[in-house]
Order: sequence, then structure tokens, then C-alpha cells
Amino acid sequence: MKRFSMLMPILAVLFISACSGPEHETAIRHDLGTSHVPAHPQRVAVLNPGFNDTLHDLGIKPVAAADNRSAGNAGTRSHPDLKKIASLKPDLIIADSDLHGGIYDKLTEIAPTIALKNEDADYQDAVDAALTIEKAAGKEGIIEKQLSAQEEKLNDIKRKLDAEGASILIMNAVNGSFFVKDDQFFTSRLLTLAGFTYAVQTASGGKSEPIKMTHGKLLHIDPDYIVLLGGEKEFEKNPIWKQLKAVKNGHVYRADRAVWTERRSIDGADAILHDLQEKMPAKKARH
Repeated sequence: MKRFSMLMPILAVLFISACSGPEHETAIRHDLGTSHVPAHPQRVAVLNPGFNDTLHDLGIKPVAAADNRSAGNAGTRSHPDLKKIASLKPDLIIADSDLHGGIYDKLTEIAPTIALKNEDADYQDAVDAALTIEKAAGKEGIIEKQLSAQEEKLNDIKRKLDAEGASILIMNAVNGSFFVKDDQFFTSRLLTLAGFTYAVQTASGGKSEPIKMTHGKLLHIDPDYIVLLGGEKEFEKNPIWKQLKAVKNGHVYRADRAVWTERRSIDGADAILHDLQEKMPAKKARH
């Protein structure tokens, strides 16, 4: 009996060590390496608002968020306030791998940090980031259900819009000039999943960049569908505009710039797909 009582303090120490050991952490692979995070982090700091949709879907309210005064303002996404973040004692930091690679080591000194793409993310990047955040949060299964529902929506859009093979182009008018999104852009990639062919093709794998356009170049591309972001109409007064196939066939649609460009997330994609269904009549004839 005496021998058993002597073992009790030792067993207690071993039990405490086990509870705080690796089995109560999750190894998360991300863009800048592998981080060991608490199995169920309670105090999350997020440095790009593009990840907020995913956190909301997982039922997590961040203790600190960049570009967000209502959630323990952590500075801006470009210049996070490291002192403020440290003072809020996060147990997980979610950073942007493109924006925050230079301060990654400093962030890891504050808390376990995972770095993912959002600022320059395409659709697949956003999906991968959501799944990684879900795993880091210890709430697997929620994002998978969203993705299954989104796949059904994409298939439904393919059937109803009959978009297979039709080309589409996203245009953005700014201060009298107009630009088009390339095929690497988040929304461009999403449209290809809905069955469209994106009208401007670039080298795969590169960073998405807006392309300045002229009416002559636009006529050469001559897409079946055009999505206009913003309200400027000056460029539509050019005679070449009326020669475009999309204009002749009534396949020019106006969309909200914020909805179509700013939310690189699964929820953001849902908002775009909903807008697509609302704006484009089902099986509208193409010539």
C-alpha cells in the first residue's frame, strides 16, 4: 500500500504531461511549413479578413482581426499590430502567406501560426485554406458539407444556364479606362467550374493581374458573355462596343464589384453563384 502511495505523485505528473503533450496538439501543414496548434484553439487572431467567412462558418469569433475594429483591432492586413496581437494572448494566428511571410517568425513567437493564401487566392486556394482552418480549429466536417452543397449548385448552374463552351469575361471600368480579370482570378476560376470557358488565358500558376484593355483588343477576344463590375459606362459609347457578340445578343450583365471580387471564400463563391443564377436567364440562346 505504501509503495502505491509513493507512485501516486509520479503518475499525476505523467498524467499532466500527457494532457499537455503532442496528443493534445494538431500538426497543421500550411504554405510556410508545419505548425503544432492546440487541438481546439479558443483565442484566434486572423490577419486577413478574407478568412473571416470560414471562421464564422466554424462558429469562431476571433479575439483579434486585421481591418476590423469590432474584433480586437489588430492593425491592417498589410501592417498587423504585433504588440496588440500579443496583448490579446491568442493560441492560434491565421496569417496570409503572401502578405505576412516576412513577419512569420515574429508571429510564431506570439502563438502557433498557420499561413495560407487569400490576398491572391484562386478558388482552389480558398477551398484549401478553408479545409486547413477547419482542421486547425478541430471542427472537421463543416466545410466538407459546404463544399458538397456548392458542388451541387455548380452542377445545377451547368444544367440550367447551358454554359458549356461559352466564353465569359469579367470587366472593370476605372476612371475612364477599363481592365479585365485574367483566368487566374478567384471568380474567373469559379466561372470555369460553372461550365464557362474564360475568355482571357494566361500562363497557369502565375499571380492574377488585371489586364488593361482597348476596344480593339476586346473585339478580338469577342466573348459570348461579359460581366461588368461598377457603374461607369463611358467606354460603352465607343462604336466598337456595339459590334461585340455579347452586346448584340444581350449577354452583358452588371454585377457588384464587392460581391464578385472581394470575398475569396466558399461563402463568397456562393454569393457569386447566386448572383449568376439571378442575372443570367436559364438556357438563353447563344449565336
